[in-house]
Amino acid sequence: METIMSLATMNVYDITADKHGENQMPCPECSPNRRKKNTKCFSYNTEKEIGFCNHCEARFVKHNPYEKKEYIKPVFEFQNFTKLSDKVVKWFEGRGISQRTLLSMKISEKREYMPQTEKEENCIVFPFFKNAELINLKFRDGRKNFKLSSGAELIWFNYDAILQHEEIIICEGEIDALSFIQAGFDNVISVPNGANIGKMEYFDSSFEDLNKVKTFVIAVDNDLKGIELKQDLIRRLGMEKCKTASFKQFKDANELLVSEGKESIQNAVKTAKLIKLPHIYSVDDFRNELNDYFENGMPQGKTLGIPELDKIIRWQTGRFGVATGIPGMGKSEFLDFVYCRLNILYKWPIGYYSPESMPLQLHFSKIFPKFVGKEYKKGVVNDNEKYTGEEYINKNVFWVNPPVDMEIDEILSRFEYLVKAKGCKAFIIDPFNRIEQTANHADNERLFIKKNLVKMSNFTKRTDSLLFLIAHPTKMQKDKGIYKIPGPYDISGSADFWNMLDYTLTVHRIQKEDGQFNSFGVVIVQKAKINKTMGETGTWPYWYNINNGRYITDHENGQQKQWDNSNWITNEEYYPPEESEFKIQPLTLNEAFGDDFAELPY
Repeated sequence: METIMSLATMNVYDITADKHGENQMPCPECSPNRRKKNTKCFSYNTEKEIGFCNHCEARFVKHNPYEKKEYIKPVFEFQNFTKLSDKVVKWFEGRGISQRTLLSMKISEKREYMPQTEKEENCIVFPFFKNAELINLKFRDGRKNFKLSSGAELIWFNYDAILQHEEIIICEGEIDALSFIQAGFDNVISVPNGANIGKMEYFDSSFEDLNKVKTFVIAVDNDLKGIELKQDLIRRLGMEKCKTASFKQFKDANELLVSEGKESIQNAVKTAKLIKLPHIYSVDDFRNELNDYFENGMPQGKTLGIPELDKIIRWQTGRFGVATGIPGMGKSEFLDFVYCRLNILYKWPIGYYSPESMPLQLHFSKIFPKFVGKEYKKGVVNDNEKYTGEEYINKNVFWVNPPVDMEIDEILSRFEYLVKAKGCKAFIIDPFNRIEQTANHADNERLFIKKNLVKMSNFTKRTDSLLFLIAHPTKMQKDKGIYKIPGPYDISGSADFWNMLDYTLTVHRIQKEDGQFNSFGVVIVQKAKINKTMGETGTWPYWYNINNGRYITDHENGQQKQWDNSNWITNEEYYPPEESEFKIQPLTLNEAFGDDFAELPY
């Protein structure tokens, strides 16, 4: 049985189709209303998931609804826990976990086919309950391979603890959760799929329940992946609600339990530290990050895989930038391209406040080609590309779209929601002059600008997000019909656009002698606050691909252009390399922070 949707009427139908090849049958759309109801005018290809009717010319795709997904609940009979095999019981006892704890959490065992080994294995079974109802099962074999029930909803392990406690401990695996329970803490939950920050849909379904919890103790693994997970959890849950637990020299809670006993687990929870107010730190607060810095140097901005551009600008979260340029030069287009690429490479969901890009379907039609490589237009993309592109953007791009302009506090409150609910890490406000002025700043433009820039900068640091602002310059004069290239000091209203931001750049298209614009130009990066990690600044000559809104380097030596028209969503080569090509060398204070610190007495 296949469920398909007509792209003509958006109606949904169930059809019977073979798993392979073309299936010929009456059209579910038009045949019921025809005299020859049994004529096989409709063809559906199960493998390609597309169909076409030769009579009414309706096109169909497999129906994957955008609405709340219907999950499959596993059917499982829990075994008598007194009959757990001695091998399983002894293994858990070796990890410091008693049979009483296994019984309380309904841990079982079962032979199960594991795709990693392509055969049945003896597996430990971890059940996932919500409101006392079985929602999912995780099977783990002796080689640490695991799988979850097919089609089941992804939820926190021990979800019901969220509903019963005001303080919740969050750890990175089921065995760590059992370790806390063994030590007397039943207010513990675990992420269901490890430190996989790119797949955290279990946050969406639990957002309202998590909001009711007063305090979270973050107790994830003491390694690089665990640090990344901890930072993302704090971003989503809010630092004011979070404490962090330390396992000293041990990797995780279970290692601590095995080595030092449950008293050490209890002490780790008891001594968990609040996320301190900004600007108040001791070495203990960043010791793990300090060790990483000692081993690997300063953290780097993300690269786009365009060497000439990556040299002059690299993109970091916790930073705030501005892009300027004469109207029509492509400021929004360039940042859309950058953000789409950051999303593909590093899984950064995107948030927009962009009144000038309305209506939403217009802005969508500009973003779609950057992901898919083709214009969003009938006859250019096929049904499958259209459908998968829409679904991908639906999950990765979000708009704040009020009927009237918003004040900055309203915009940032919506952005903060997107951080917590959707995991957004990259934001654009386009343009600055569409931020509504507050009444008390109406007569003082410079004060209005400064207050807004401070709030936006604080937002990026508080949420560890990247925010770019698009700001128009003052009216630029022409020289024989040719505009001069504006810089950040040319932005209307205030020099603070240069002084207060981490990045400043200008997007400029080269003009012909008659004043018309070419499809090539330059991006000029005037400021990247920490040069060795955020870019060296400079000029990047580009060509603009009018077919999909992407950019490539303009090689002035006449090298043939290598246009990129591939589908980024399905092209695995666009996933980030394990190691960046940029190696960071130790810096002096002036190299790191610039001349602003030249007169400090150390």
